[in-house]
Amino acid sequence: MEKTPLDGGTLFFADPDREAAAAIGAAAGEALRFAGRRWGLRPPAELQVHALISWVGFLFAAAPWPWRLYLLITFPLWAWRVRRVWKVAGGWTQRFGRRLAVGVKPPRLLRQADRELGRRLFRDEPDLGSKMRQIAWHETVHACTLALRLPAWLNEGLAMFAVDLLAEKPTVLPETLSWMSAGNATVGRGYPSHGRERGEALLRLYAQGYWRMRYVEEKHPGLLKELLGERRRPGEWQRPFAEACGLPGISSWAEIDRKLHGHFNRKLGETQRT
Repeated sequence: MEKTPLDGGTLFFADPDREAAAAIGAAAGEALRFAGRRWGLRPPAELQVHALISWVGFLFAAAPWPWRLYLLITFPLWAWRVRRVWKVAGGWTQRFGRRLAVGVKPPRLLRQADRELGRRLFRDEPDLGSKMRQIAWHETVHACTLALRLPAWLNEGLAMFAVDLLAEKPTVLPETLSWMSAGNATVGRGYPSHGRERGEALLRLYAQGYWRMRYVEEKHPGLLKELLGERRRPGEWQRPFAEACGLPGISSWAEIDRKLHGHFNRKLGETQRT
């Protein structure tokens, strides 16, 4: 495993992935600068960016020595879950105390990934190099927000909309807007638990977070930066979003999401007619 300094951190890679790793590192630097300018997000105190080879190699290479012993002892308890995530994920962010590690698959591994869920959420990106950069942007924004302990829908929505802005094009399928009127608004802080319906719940969470972010950023520039500058509990995000939607006093995320659904549905209809 080789490493090289990165603006704001350290880049780790294997020699066969040297070219892809350089692109991953450049994309991570772009995301760090963008998140700081746009939302006032601070980079992690200690950031590692890895061009992924394997899930085992990533976790044990990124973890500090005391964490490696813990991972080794508890390996049977979590390995099965991470192995399953590896099949579908293009990258992920892992925290080890002060250290934040971002892992991104190079094109040769993205080509092997199971993209069934991704195809239902994201617009097609046939260029795997571009897809790799989008994943690096997404995961690096996560690294900047992890310390804020944001609710899962906000954490994902922020990273997804950041990719739109950096790519200068929409990356999420317009069909996902239908989940905004489904009456199943995401609540709480965490991600859906494991189970048969987890995939559907994750897709809904990602889509709802994205459209909420997009609405606030387009209708109220600067508001999100202001909100992120204040420490909030997961349940305290509803009121400012309701007010931004012109629905003060609303106690239901489902009603807020229906308002957003109507707004973007009209907007997409107008775009299709022109």
